[in-house]
Amino acid sequence: MRIAIYDLDNTLTRRATFTPFLIFAARRIAPWRLALLPVWLAMMIGYRAGLYDRTILKTGGMKLMVGKVGIATLQDVGRDFADRRVADDGLMPATLALLEEDRRQGARIAIATAAFEFYAAAFARHLDIDTVIATRWDGRSIPGGNCYSETKLARVRAWAAEQSHQLEDAELRFVSDSFADAPLLDLADDPIFISASSRKREKAKARGWRIISAD
Repeated sequence: MRIAIYDLDNTLTRRATFTPFLIFAARRIAPWRLALLPVWLAMMIGYRAGLYDRTILKTGGMKLMVGKVGIATLQDVGRDFADRRVADDGLMPATLALLEEDRRQGARIAIATAAFEFYAAAFARHLDIDTVIATRWDGRSIPGGNCYSETKLARVRAWAAEQSHQLEDAELRFVSDSFADAPLLDLADDPIFISASSRKREKAKARGWRIISAD
């Protein structure tokens, strides 16, 4: 069984998505929340300083910039956000070429991302990908935590088990731009790291990962 799994931000998309989504959603749902953007920037500084983890950061960002909104509304806004980003920025050509290769070879394809499911699924539809393993949102919190690093690996394992597969028994390709995805990259038979940074590419090469430039 061949399985190909792709990260979303800076891998299929050209840029990160969460802060742009918060701004897009605030503008659409409650424009007055745009005045809170400096607070969000301060929260990101706090995260980088190690004051809290990404789950707390993203929960706070949703409450601050989006507020109490039903999942149906978030899905609608997420769809429009994905449409706009794809139209304005396009998608990563090098990764799209890999995706077409996987399709020709009959791979089972999935996106595994820390992005929220309600907009990650909209990007997946642009790519004709049915399976999305992403961060969940219940309107107040992130059940199961941010789909990131070891948590992402656990979620991917659970998905594979639901398909009656074990990752170790599959021919696994994993594509990402992030060292946080090292657990999946190290497990993959074909680990592919995509980056425009020569420093990051050298670091990834030293770990034995295949390199694709995002230039």
